[in-house]
Amino acid sequence: MAFLIALTYLKNLKAGQVCMLAPTEVLAYQHYVNLLQFCNNSNKKTQQGFPIVVYLSSKKNCINDEVKLTKKALEKKLDKLMCEDKNQRIFWIGTHSLLFNELVKPDLVMVDEQHRFGVEQRKKLSQKDQSKTSPHYISFSATPIPRTLALSIYSSLKPHFLETLPGRKKINTRINYFEDFETNIINQIQAKVNLGQKVYVVCPRIETDQEEPNEELWSTTLTARKLGKVFGDKVLEVHGKKAEKKEILDEFKNSMEKQILVTTTVVEVGVDVGEATLMVILNSERFGLAALHQLRGRVGRNDYKDNQCILVTWKKFSRSRRLRYLCEIHSGFELAQKDLELRGSGDMYGKNQSGYDSEIEGFIGLGPEKYQQIAELVGGIDFGNLKQNGLERLERFVKKESSKVWDE
Repeated sequence: MAFLIALTYLKNLKAGQVCMLAPTEVLAYQHYVNLLQFCNNSNKKTQQGFPIVVYLSSKKNCINDEVKLTKKALEKKLDKLMCEDKNQRIFWIGTHSLLFNELVKPDLVMVDEQHRFGVEQRKKLSQKDQSKTSPHYISFSATPIPRTLALSIYSSLKPHFLETLPGRKKINTRINYFEDFETNIINQIQAKVNLGQKVYVVCPRIETDQEEPNEELWSTTLTARKLGKVFGDKVLEVHGKKAEKKEILDEFKNSMEKQILVTTTVVEVGVDVGEATLMVILNSERFGLAALHQLRGRVGRNDYKDNQCILVTWKKFSRSRRLRYLCEIHSGFELAQKDLELRGSGDMYGKNQSGYDSEIEGFIGLGPEKYQQIAELVGGIDFGNLKQNGLERLERFVKKESSKVWDE
């Protein structure tokens, strides 16, 4: 859907740029490959030209037409193409490297998994070219952050909801405890391995020599060692500091022998393994609702009936509301509402993405249709003629609040 929006937008421009910002290299490259495939398939049917597609793999390197180029080589190529046709259109795809490349001056910004970026990072792309008006902005997320829900109430963001996701199965989610790890959890992993299915085991940290030992926080190193004693070479380990993480993820997806992946949240987005039916999240009390829901979404991408997510924590955290909510609720939007309830909305026009600094908490518990109704109501108010329209109280409130802003 994102590609259709962007390509339709570019098609209506004589010249221009679109960029898609993704939080991980794995997801960004996946978007790049999918977009090339989409363009190639569409081009065969319509014989229409498509934009130049560039994947920024780093600040200094990129891929165009499936060829690796340096930043200087790309500049030369773009200059040549511009000389041949001034109405060139460019589709940039990348991670944080998009924020720091002066060639990227988008007319449309798309942010995938927007909850993974800070306010300043998202805003940076919208202010790349001061000679232009602010670009159009679209963000995507299965679990919008509290601040995003609050902004949608005030019509600063216009929400669109996809209520169903074809091909996804309901995932049975439950809480288990570290005290039973050697028996209960190992047995559940063993059952999936015996069926030829695959298992994710997510840890909150990577163990290094410099770190002080923490018996409560499990690391990828410790966990891979423990599971290796039981499952041998069926276990793989990956995290963000491993240079070969893409190769490891590909091996886990394609190998019949590698059935258990011990990892950090590097697999939170952009990883699609159909044979994976069990997600085990260690120290689940350390993760936010959005991250937990995203991690759970790595399984259930298959035709199996028994997809599971096990939230492993210590018994002292057994009453955690976040973990209970995840067991009871499967809708990302409803979980985002609970996140708003737990963390607050943050600053509407500041940088904080959580906290109880506004009156937005009165909207907690509203469904998608109520958000849309409120947005339409606010959009229909003529703020220049509040008194004439019988909204004297609102006029007094607006004057009072605006005077605070000017005083600051």
